[in-house]
Amino acid sequence: MDSVLAPGFLIAVPHLMDPNFRQSVVFLLQQGDDGAMGLIINRESPLLLKDLCHDQEIPYHGVVGRRVRTGGPVHPEQGLVMFGPEHADLDGNVVVDGIHVSASTSTLQGLCDLPDGRFLCFAGHSGWGPGQLEREIREGSWIVAPADPGLIFDLPPDEIWQRALHDLGIDPALLVPGGTEEA
Repeated sequence: MDSVLAPGFLIAVPHLMDPNFRQSVVFLLQQGDDGAMGLIINRESPLLLKDLCHDQEIPYHGVVGRRVRTGGPVHPEQGLVMFGPEHADLDGNVVVDGIHVSASTSTLQGLCDLPDGRFLCFAGHSGWGPGQLEREIREGSWIVAPADPGLIFDLPPDEIWQRALHDLGIDPALLVPGGTEEA
């Protein structure tokens, strides 16, 4: 393993054309010798959170129109919730300061019972086999950045990718394909 990347952001470069990851920002939750796992934070699914809650028989009192996000193509039937420190009393793991994650249905129920709140619900996740993510980074597919709770919770999904690059001082139009791999 080259270095520990998690927790942190992976920001797709403009020439990454994989439809699962094009213009995505992934919050990398885990990375090690066995591979890596993360959540795409800027992809909304068509599924409304209130409908998911209804299907799970969970009362929903939250924001009208809030959508479930697509965390990635792996196990889309499984869910995770990500929430801020204001909900630290709920069951969850602190990933970095200001970001908690849980797979617990009771945590989702606690969050959906609130009239408002800084949390996101994800269907599926992103995953990489051993060494795969490190190779993709060397090939120039991803820009690594520190995690920022503000980007996750405070911006609309369609603004996250560009803002993540801007916060690093990068103009996406000036990025060109390339990497450190020799031909």
